[in-house]
Amino acid sequence: MGGRRRGQRAGFGLVKRLAAVVGVCLAIRLVADAVAPGGIRLPAALGRAVMALELPSAGSDRTGNPSERILSGELPGKGVTGETKTGSQLTGGEQETTFPVAAQPSEPTAPVETAPAPETSVPLPTASAEPEVPLKDAIPTTIKGSGEADAGGVYIKNKTNYTVDVASLLAKPLDYGANPAVLIVHTHASEAYNPAGEDIYEESDPSRTEDLRFNVVRVGDELQKVLEARGITVYHDRQLHDYPSYNGAYNRSMASVQTYLEAHSDIKVVIDLHRDALEGDGKLYKTVAQVGDVPCAQVMLICGTDQSGLAHPNWRENMTLAVKLQSRMAQTYPTLARPLKLSTSRYNQHVSPGALIAEIGTNGNTLKEAIAAAQLFGRCLADVLTG
Repeated sequence: MGGRRRGQRAGFGLVKRLAAVVGVCLAIRLVADAVAPGGIRLPAALGRAVMALELPSAGSDRTGNPSERILSGELPGKGVTGETKTGSQLTGGEQETTFPVAAQPSEPTAPVETAPAPETSVPLPTASAEPEVPLKDAIPTTIKGSGEADAGGVYIKNKTNYTVDVASLLAKPLDYGANPAVLIVHTHASEAYNPAGEDIYEESDPSRTEDLRFNVVRVGDELQKVLEARGITVYHDRQLHDYPSYNGAYNRSMASVQTYLEAHSDIKVVIDLHRDALEGDGKLYKTVAQVGDVPCAQVMLICGTDQSGLAHPNWRENMTLAVKLQSRMAQTYPTLARPLKLSTSRYNQHVSPGALIAEIGTNGNTLKEAIAAAQLFGRCLADVLTG
């Protein structure tokens, strides 16, 4: 019995000494981790012994926590911003996906100088790994022209008795002079889109909101960015002309346009940016442009005439711009444009020889789909004005 007790005490003593050694090793390891990469390092054998004794903590990525492993670069996945890719997928300009990784010890290297990106375009939205779910169900539709297109791939929905020679209008130069400026205005600024994702708003009327972050004014902001990135001067009237009363909105917006034209002689193009509404038989529709894999709405241009009896002697000048812009969209993004509508109404377009209505998306489209369409439309408009 005595020998057995002495053996047990010896065993306990050995365990205590081993525990003390391990404690010292762990303390050294903690100190080593706390200093700079070039500081204290453990001998290889001792380091392996300490590593063998480490246990995974509750929050360690070694337990299989996928979010921690993505951030460290061990697993593929979304970056911190939630975006899976950068750059433009609409134009085929994919860039390599990058992920933030934990800082690792490395030898100092000379800084690499990189040239700033040219400010000639605005990055377009990229496809989301998790598509937005709109609050309202909408039937997707791509509206195309019927029959054979006119010159330049132009389709016209002619509601007038006038005949349009598209080829001659395409050949006619725009007489805007050097550096024409663009005015963006919104006669019905409260027009909004199908709420989805983070774009949820308080309705002031069905599919309308006074919140400029979620109505067509926001879409106008994005159009402005694209044009300015191409060196075009843009004036953006962000007033709500349809509130507090919807009636009289065109009179109020015309007064705003005239004020801008009097103050800025460089304005040659006036875009009245709207949102269309497509509903019937209790169904809601959204327009879809087949451009890459990014959800994108369609754009409809409307050109007014004098057929209603209101004076509009220069409507053919407006039509020249409309045809050139319609052709540019048809050639660059074939399904972006719905057929160009030639209307009997005037729509205030008599105030400028470069005035048009652009209806971007419908009340069935989401705000992001409308923004994508506005950015593509802006690129085509910039091409026409600078080409």
